[in-house]
Amino acid sequence: MKKMTKQQYLKPNTAVRAPAPSGEVWTPPQPSKGERTFKLTSKGSVRGFVVIDGVRLNFESRAEYRAFVVIRSRLDTLRLVEQSPRVEYVDANGRVRTHVFDLKVFRRDGSVVAVDVKPFAKVKSSGIRATHALIAGQISPKIANRLLVFTERMYTPSDFYNAELMLGVARQHCPEDDEAILKLIAQMKGPMKIGDLVAKSRLEGYAFNAVVRAIAAGRLVMTERRRIDYGAVVVPAPLH
Repeated sequence: MKKMTKQQYLKPNTAVRAPAPSGEVWTPPQPSKGERTFKLTSKGSVRGFVVIDGVRLNFESRAEYRAFVVIRSRLDTLRLVEQSPRVEYVDANGRVRTHVFDLKVFRRDGSVVAVDVKPFAKVKSSGIRATHALIAGQISPKIANRLLVFTERMYTPSDFYNAELMLGVARQHCPEDDEAILKLIAQMKGPMKIGDLVAKSRLEGYAFNAVVRAIAAGRLVMTERRRIDYGAVVVPAPLH
């Protein structure tokens, strides 16, 4: 193997851009807007927070984290508020109870969905569907139009992988890359592999991230329910 010289070693990699300049002041994410708070430290469950749309969302389990990410990645979702809404209802024995949903989903059509996240195996034993049935007849439509029990059976491993990828790439601000990909999308005559679209752009990995953002924005549609990678096939979204 030929030994690399110091000059060769220190030569800048032209395939990697210089880091984007950062501002002098860091703007932290907005605090949680949830109606219920809890300690993030626990010996019995995985707790933490994720920043989505510049807002901190606290979760009490890995299942909640996955639900937040997957639901936000869907095109009909506008924004999320965790640990909301808090509602009062009368139970089967006539007692007033309080229930706090795990997630409030604001959809682009103006509707609102109140969501509880449960492992599928515990849905029956938890009695959550019976609770929802009572609340459904008493909750104001101004608070929520629909109640949903969300389980891991409502998404695939690929859905979760893609959702996390979209979330990470969405934080990048690369308008020139996005514009280049949108121009190529306008020229597409039919299905195309993401790898071919990336090669055509000559932006390499930066183009892949722009393609992911185009999928997240609904400008490109996957032809199969699979992971977003270079072999995946996409088509331009139909114009409305």
